[in-house]
Amino acid sequence: MMSKLFLLLTLLCALPAHAADEATKPRHVQAGALMTLLKAPHPQIQGPALARIGPDVPALLVEYATSIEQPVGVRLRALSWLQWFPESQSKAVMLEQLRARNVDVRTIRVCLRALAVAFGSEMLPTEREYLEHKDVHVREAAAYALGDIDDRRVRDVLVAHLDRERDVAVRDAIMAALKRVAAREAAPVEKRKAAK
Repeated sequence: MMSKLFLLLTLLCALPAHAADEATKPRHVQAGALMTLLKAPHPQIQGPALARIGPDVPALLVEYATSIEQPVGVRLRALSWLQWFPESQSKAVMLEQLRARNVDVRTIRVCLRALAVAFGSEMLPTEREYLEHKDVHVREAAAYALGDIDDRRVRDVLVAHLDRERDVAVRDAIMAALKRVAAREAAPVEKRKAAK
């Protein structure tokens, strides 16, 4: 399995990123390549490599993230990878999953982080809301997600919540997020613009 994954990743990295080449890949080929990565034990992959699979990747990720026929691990990874495709459809799916009835805590955690990475400041009210959640793991994820948002208001939200938070894991997550905020603020302006 690992040799197949290595071969697939090698091929993906070698593929040209030209739209004409992507358009020639049939949907089922893109689906197969994507599913191989989704089921791999620990793939280290980011948006550009996923985009090289083909233009249908965002729609396929939405399909896999919302399909009850897929294993939970595949659905969670598909939700997480939607962060690389900040489109209205991916946002709608993540918000729907986040607010679904009887939603699993793992799903909430994945959606909070993916939404923060994909949509930044726009998600500040949502992340702030989940920082008040009754589940400690959700509050922890919301704190980490807030650290992913490049917005000067994040520091105030985290500091205000730190004073009220009693759980050590959540306090640690808030402190880690504050460190990321401080590091971002200390970075030269040119570097911050390049990171966006």
